Amino acid sequence: MERNPQYGASAESVSGQARLDSLQALPGLTELPGLGTVPAAQEQGVLLPIPITQREITGSAPDPVAHVHLELQQPHLDRVFDYLIPERFADTARVGVRVTVDIAGRQASGFIVARDSVTTTASRLRPLRRVVSPVPVLCPEVYEVAQQVAKSHAAPTADVLRLAVPQRHARSERAYLQEHGPITRDALQVMNSRQGEEQAPSGEASEEAPFHAYDAEGAARGASSDSAWSSYRGGNAFLNHLRHGAPHAVCCALPGRAGGSEALATAISEVRRGGRGVLVIAPTTRHAERLAITLRQLLQEDVALVSGEDASQQRYGTFLRILGGQARIVVGTRAAVWAPVLNLGMCVVVDDAAEPLREVRSPYYHVRSVLTARAQAAHAALLVFSPYVSEESAALVGSGQAVALEGTPQAIRSCLPRVSAAEQWERERTPWSRIPDSVFRLVREALTRGPVLMVVPRAGYVPIVACAVCHTHADCPQCSGALSIAQAQEAPRCSRCGWKAQAWRCSRCGSAQLRAVRIGSHRTAEEIGRAFPGIGIVLSGAHAPDGIIASVNERPRLVVATPDAEPEAAGGFAAAVVLDSRFLQGQGLDAQTQFLRRMARVIIRVRSARQGGHVILAGGADPAITRVLAEWQHRLRAGDAIQERETLRLPPASRWFGISGAPRDVRKFLALAQVTLWREEGNTPAEAAAPGEEIPVDALLVGGVHRLAGGVELLGPVPARRMGEVTVYLRQSRTRADLLAASVRRSYREYTASSLGSPLRIEADPSL
Repeated sequence: MERNPQYGASAESVSGQARLDSLQALPGLTELPGLGTVPAAQEQGVLLPIPITQREITGSAPDPVAHVHLELQQPHLDRVFDYLIPERFADTARVGVRVTVDIAGRQASGFIVARDSVTTTASRLRPLRRVVSPVPVLCPEVYEVAQQVAKSHAAPTADVLRLAVPQRHARSERAYLQEHGPITRDALQVMNSRQGEEQAPSGEASEEAPFHAYDAEGAARGASSDSAWSSYRGGNAFLNHLRHGAPHAVCCALPGRAGGSEALATAISEVRRGGRGVLVIAPTTRHAERLAITLRQLLQEDVALVSGEDASQQRYGTFLRILGGQARIVVGTRAAVWAPVLNLGMCVVVDDAAEPLREVRSPYYHVRSVLTARAQAAHAALLVFSPYVSEESAALVGSGQAVALEGTPQAIRSCLPRVSAAEQWERERTPWSRIPDSVFRLVREALTRGPVLMVVPRAGYVPIVACAVCHTHADCPQCSGALSIAQAQEAPRCSRCGWKAQAWRCSRCGSAQLRAVRIGSHRTAEEIGRAFPGIGIVLSGAHAPDGIIASVNERPRLVVATPDAEPEAAGGFAAAVVLDSRFLQGQGLDAQTQFLRRMARVIIRVRSARQGGHVILAGGADPAITRVLAEWQHRLRAGDAIQERETLRLPPASRWFGISGAPRDVRKFLALAQVTLWREEGNTPAEAAAPGEEIPVDALLVGGVHRLAGGVELLGPVPARRMGEVTVYLRQSRTRADLLAASVRRSYREYTASSLGSPLRIEADPSL
């Protein structure tokens, strides 16, 4: 637990405004476009520090000092404060309970993170105002990881705690306590640990035994040779080590049985046989619900489902069941990443490159990073289970934090469908121009054997239209929004303001004729219906009449779906076609990974090549990516991508922080950050301002690269998401990432404490 002094002057307590008042530009600093010259602080005299002294407190209650971490919005107040425990709260003011206290003339809520009789506060301690609930909702292990995540993401711990602990629901709490009694988590922890030790056979792998010490082929004692994990190199060893060990693995899941819920259920059962709990995170509520139902059926055990869509009463009730140890297997979305699973034995993240797994609020963490930290703190296993390998997961393997589990060549050949590419040409006024002859033949043949999946990039009828003469995109003359056609024989309508273009004319050439730029799922279903009369067609998507379809039976039919809305078919689809695949490639640093993810989701739903399964990517798919999918060599592809990013110093090879805000506010923050970095390096301003080696401009980034301080580089500014704001990036090597995070965090505390400007958005490893 980190406690800070509340009183006393030191170099650390010099206000940010005082520093800005004495800023002087030093030679050698580059003027940044849009920001001007970033000022550098003059060296200031160091004030005599007042030593931190502890004093003993006596009160009417034993251990009368409650160390409370408050839930405050101000980053500079994000620390532990000491309060006196009145006699009436002697029994209820336990570590982990939520309390209400007085601070700065107002009330605030917080959590007791420690209790003893010692304080570093020089003045008289204020008493606790109220114990909100006697239930210890904040576990010490969760608080420890929350502090770690906050530090690594340069964010207040209070931001993490607001996400980790749901708001209290009094009715749910009363109902739970009446049924189960008080929560005695410590006693449950000891009891479950003893049960796990009693179940451990002699000679079993200990918790400290490294996973790589086991022979992947012969050392997996007790693992079934016909289990789903036998299809992976090292799979049986991983399975055997789960019961009482803590292996960390990145599994490139195979299509079929080896990459489905059965494999997860087998791994979870091994952990449960050791008496430990399991936490599984899926990207969407739909995925989590299906997974929870399947695990209940396979394991015959209660599985708690946690989703951000749950009502407050339901969510808090589920939280109490997990906290009290009634639910030992938790499946959920991003909202469940902090679930207080008793005696946590394994953390699992499924489909780790999915966008919903990144938190949209401060501190903008990714579920994968939180689960990695929780697994390390709890000495638990970690499993990344996706039908691909993301660059971040490959970095875990490259750094030695995890091992890679890949399918054996025999398993890949036996379960993978045939994957190929086809050219897709667009010809005006040709009904079947979008589907090549090879695709048409495949669909017609596959429909004799079962359902066929067709994936299109966009929903709707014609989501984007353009001038038929000059091919200029058709925009609304009222608000410049894109025009789209919702259904056949309907005039284009603006997707932004709803204006109906009854008499549209191109602003460039004056033509009144329109052509389709993108064809949506509804138009595709209409065309397919004309080409295959008598064949049933199912639409699956968020905007489809029946919404997203979860599954279909084995009856021959055509299923038209948008990405992430593909249903599962009983026995697998006979074939799958991805139309306009070039529009699925996207943009940005993770564009290739996202394309592979979307294609892998299609492939794992198709029968193996031995059963006639075939997947065709039509419409400009990259041949190199098609080869990766056809050979299922995702780890090699991710390894090559990591090497490229190391050369370009991009995440995850380097640590990045994005700072967004008004230009004047960003400039003030950078001045404070520069001073903080100098102090951390132990340099004087004159030494720090000495010109270093010139850094070449990275062609993949907008703006220039500038040396801020030490080994930290400043990139930008570039336009931010909000109008009138800019974003700059601070970059540092991974080996010194903790130093950069601490400096950014400390600088932002000083920035907010001095009220130098509006709040800034600070994001670690942002999307580029």
